[in-house]
Amino acid sequence: MTLSPTLRSRFRGCLVGAVVGDCIGAPFEVTGVGGPGSYDIVQDFVNKFDVEIDGPGSEKLEYTDDTAMARCVAESLIANNGQLEAKDLAKRFADEYMAHPRRGYGYNVITVLKRLGDRDLSDVFAPARSQFDGGGSYGNGGAMRVAPVALCGEDEVERVIQNAKSSALLTHSNRNGYNGAVLQALAVHQALHTSTDKMNSEKFAENLLNTMREKVECQTSDEGTANDNKKEAKLTTLMSQVKKRKVERDDVYCQRLESLCHFLKSDPPAEEVASVLGNSISAHNSVGSAVYSFLRCLNPVEGLHVQSPMERTILYAISLDGDTDTIASMAGAIAGAFHGIESIPEQWQKLCEGSDTALKQADRLYEIITKSKTER
Repeated sequence: MTLSPTLRSRFRGCLVGAVVGDCIGAPFEVTGVGGPGSYDIVQDFVNKFDVEIDGPGSEKLEYTDDTAMARCVAESLIANNGQLEAKDLAKRFADEYMAHPRRGYGYNVITVLKRLGDRDLSDVFAPARSQFDGGGSYGNGGAMRVAPVALCGEDEVERVIQNAKSSALLTHSNRNGYNGAVLQALAVHQALHTSTDKMNSEKFAENLLNTMREKVECQTSDEGTANDNKKEAKLTTLMSQVKKRKVERDDVYCQRLESLCHFLKSDPPAEEVASVLGNSISAHNSVGSAVYSFLRCLNPVEGLHVQSPMERTILYAISLDGDTDTIASMAGAIAGAFHGIESIPEQWQKLCEGSDTALKQADRLYEIITKSKTER
């Protein structure tokens, strides 16, 4: 029987897994992988790592805004003894962007980050709320950086949900945006606290689905634009209670998780996974794919010749094409929280910029959380 990794190892695996997913996935965001399921292209890329590390003039794979913002979240949590402080986090986001603006930030989030840099700003959530005529962004920027929040949730699911939502609201005020961060945080948190000998992928997915149904405010799958939001608000006031329950059943994340549960039983081709669960920059069309990548890759994948489930998760996530760096980063965070740091090849860590910082941040967060437990 294989022993579960230690909690410290899982903390490390989570943050480093997010970094390597980001760094390895980033080159393919521009070039693509030739369509979902193109495993050979991704495998050929990582097979060159040994040569590139030892070769003359070798350079690290650079991280993107995914890691830059996740580092801000971790540093803020460390500075505030594991507590989420929105104003502190907002300042760190703004400062990080101003110091290193060329990390691949999207245009829309840049406008928010610039406003967060205004020292006279009293409401740090206001810039995000004003976007898209008040509809807010439903991109995956809140989900891509939320892993450190999940590490600080201890055994309190409600705390994970609230802090994930709050951290996302600084830039993504649309419910599909912040609920994506909630789902990603729940997946990381659940992976962190699941023993390897008790893992059941279908039960893991069903538990996420039940939690999203019971504890997370929902949104209809066609809500996303400002006009849709306004129409939905007016319509909701006229709905009967039966109709309101239908809205809850139609929540887009529950739909994705229901499809995910079905996929774990049917094992569809990567093309279908990308089509149904999504591979774009919107949270509701990417977080589910990250969760599925982790769960599917607990077992071998035909055509993906990798023995390690951790490595397989990263490569599979990238092979879904689309927003490769963010999906791989989110999948890497979940997988790392389950498999631990030992599952991430040393050559991957050496080649990926920021892995060393992720290790240090993971250790600091681990010390904060374990100290908090002993003091209670």
